[in-house]
Amino acid sequence: MMRRQSRLLFAVLLGLLLSPPLSARGDVSLDQAVEQARERTGGRVISAETRDKNGQRVHNIRILTSDGKVRRLQIDAGSDHRSDKRR
Repeated sequence: MMRRQSRLLFAVLLGLLLSPPLSARGDVSLDQAVEQARERTGGRVISAETRDKNGQRVHNIRILTSDGKVRRLQIDAGSDHRSDKRR
């Protein structure tokens, strides 16, 4: 009985050690999304928030560009997919 529990515990621990970390799974934090938006546009971040869109977490970021225009970026928190909306 004890040997069976030891094997089960070993299998669980091995599975945890071999699974990729959360960051490798495509999860993007709001801070990471803001930094990506800043690097991509070269502008100043006006606002940033995370919302639920159809069951998916999406980061909405508004940027003020150097030419005075506001750009809206949406970054999927799970897949790092970006969409750009200009105003």
